[in-house]
Amino acid sequence: MVTDIFMSLILLALMFYSFTRPHVAACMAVWINLVKPQNTSFAFLAGQPLSLITTALFFLVLIFNFNKLRVPKSKTYHFIMIGFMVWVTIASFLGEYQNVVWIKYDFVIKTLIFAYFIPFTLTKRAHVEMFLWICVASFGLFLFMAGIKTLLGGGGYGVSLIGIGGFMYSEGSTLASLAVCLIPLFVALKSSSKIAQSWSAFRWLSLAYSALSLLTVVGTQARTGLVALAAYIGLLLKKHKINFKVFLAICMIPLLIYTVAPKSWFYRMSSIEDATTSEKSAIGRIVVWRWTLDYVSHRPFFGGGFYSYNANAGILHHYQQGDEIEIKQRGGKAFHNIFFEVLGETGYGGLFLFLSILLHTILLNRRTIKRLGGEVGVIGGALSHSLIIYCVGGLFIGVAFYPWIYYLYGVSLALSTVEES
Repeated sequence: MVTDIFMSLILLALMFYSFTRPHVAACMAVWINLVKPQNTSFAFLAGQPLSLITTALFFLVLIFNFNKLRVPKSKTYHFIMIGFMVWVTIASFLGEYQNVVWIKYDFVIKTLIFAYFIPFTLTKRAHVEMFLWICVASFGLFLFMAGIKTLLGGGGYGVSLIGIGGFMYSEGSTLASLAVCLIPLFVALKSSSKIAQSWSAFRWLSLAYSALSLLTVVGTQARTGLVALAAYIGLLLKKHKINFKVFLAICMIPLLIYTVAPKSWFYRMSSIEDATTSEKSAIGRIVVWRWTLDYVSHRPFFGGGFYSYNANAGILHHYQQGDEIEIKQRGGKAFHNIFFEVLGETGYGGLFLFLSILLHTILLNRRTIKRLGGEVGVIGGALSHSLIIYCVGGLFIGVAFYPWIYYLYGVSLALSTVEES
């Protein structure tokens, strides 16, 4: 009850300030869509259509405050985003499994439409920072739960650290990958956001979230988290070369992990060495990727639609090679890779547009770094690093249509043309 009252007060405050401020309406909608208090509540918020209400209010605010919006001048952005929305719609109409394809389509198209309008509302640097802090606070809630549970001795492979069944980030590998890809943002906002410079509490909050991210990687015992962490360290070395501060920060990461990680974590991580030769879960992923290439050879343009991996049910053993462990399963095995997920469900055309989103996001942030530099450039660099780490983690999990990539795209475009105030 207390939690519901607190959440309701936050929502009401955001609603009140959003009526004449489109950027606040965007923050309100993204907060509800990420935290989803209606799904975690056991009191009066449980089951309430909060996402529908806040999204509808967001678009009403856009209509009534049209003069405060800034239509992006980037023709590339409009072509890619609108093109991708049209493409996934056609792929869904042509999808093989019409009885389930529209379930995922409903979530995906809503995510894409909302993300498309993000740069329309974030017209100033302060707006971008507010949006990012809302994202940080929303995800930070789950990192707090996962990190504290890890400190108390909980966690383990296959155990939900946030206790929310069915939530899109509750699965261990997904949560670990997300935790690591947020660290660059925590660090950048700590040093370069105006609110953190004015209020020291936000700097400490960023440091706390960074530590909680590492604890989350330990608590999930997901190898995807370690791979994502290695990618982050590589990006740090590439950006800063070798200096004392970076060397010290990198040394602190394994030290913290060694301090809190149980023996089961080290055992789990050591299994990476022979994962591709003797472990069923890893071999299963590789076999599915082989099957996907064969599957889209018959559906090259639009793929098989959402949930098309069900077509591999009972036939994956035909795609094994040599002495690999035999994969036997009655149901379909998911893609477990963001690129093969997009390829299998939307074909080569959808994959081209998806890769265009990733590339354009990085190019936009490079432009931000060159054009504005300074603190804004630091935030732009963090957005690119977050995207790269997310994609590295996504090599082993199916999160291509989760919101984070598309939020990063919209925010990157907004930041690249932002006004300072």
